[in-house]
Amino acid sequence: MDTANMMRVNARSNGYSGNSSTPHDKQQQHRQKVQALFEAIGSGNLDASRHALRALVNFDSATLNDPQFLRISKFLDASSIYLAQQLVKEIKASWINAQPLRSTPKPQKAQSPALRLDGLHVVDLRA
Repeated sequence: MDTANMMRVNARSNGYSGNSSTPHDKQQQHRQKVQALFEAIGSGNLDASRHALRALVNFDSATLNDPQFLRISKFLDASSIYLAQQLVKEIKASWINAQPLRSTPKPQKAQSPALRLDGLHVVDLRA
């Protein structure tokens, strides 16, 4: 049998180069496309902004279900790059304010769990 004519079959061919696409990869690609859209709008380039929005919508059609991205789409269709820039600033500000701050854990007193102090007495609870 001639091995030169054999075809190679890859079981995981649903991604690029035979690599499967995980949800994490899709989220990262979505974030990258959103970032590209925001950068294009921030630069004031109307055509690049329209192309970036089209790429984002082609990647995830549910993007236009978000009212903020729908407003961006309408602003870009109306050639109003200034309003789109203002909306992007609002979106970024809301995202920054929505992220929870990490609280530092409070230091606890080093006390044996079996002992309880009430100021005058030491009570041993291990008994």
